[in-house]
Amino acid sequence: MTRLPSALAALAILAASPCAAQSGDLTGTWAHAGTQSELVIRSSIQQRGYSMPGDFSVGGSMGPGSATNMVISTTPTPTMVRREMALIIQADGRFSWISEKSYAEGSSCRIQVRQDKLGRVSAAGSQVTFAIDRGSESATRCNGQTSRSDRSGRSETYRLTRSGNQLRVSDGTVTWTFNRQ
Repeated sequence: MTRLPSALAALAILAASPCAAQSGDLTGTWAHAGTQSELVIRSSIQQRGYSMPGDFSVGGSMGPGSATNMVISTTPTPTMVRREMALIIQADGRFSWISEKSYAEGSSCRIQVRQDKLGRVSAAGSQVTFAIDRGSESATRCNGQTSRSDRSGRSETYRLTRSGNQLRVSDGTVTWTFNRQ
């Protein structure tokens, strides 16, 4: 997670425009850094007598007459996540949002995830929507394998509160506090 300071500097250049940040709106450069519990999709092997959507049955039983099967279950699991984010919102509504997070996978390894999003933001009441024109996500696992996905053409809506030089952005399960830079 050492790339974010240089990414923040690059975004600051992007934000430099004739339009100054106004105290009554969201325009400006915002940053968040912290560790807190977030829901992370994790797989686990479980023995049970039922399956749920998303489970993969590997068969087996616990003995004669048993209806218990072994399944691989993928579920959202509360996990301590270290996250650093840089968010720039320009006066015309364009935004750039870089997010880097990491979390433990086993006792000696951390998963690294980076998201880059560019698009337009709109606010209505206590909700803010980020319409992502261009976006990507990369995740590097403990074995060095990296997966990439396109996040373009999506939108993300959050609850938002603003107090002075702080923005609180919530997806309903976690709240991130951004400070104006």
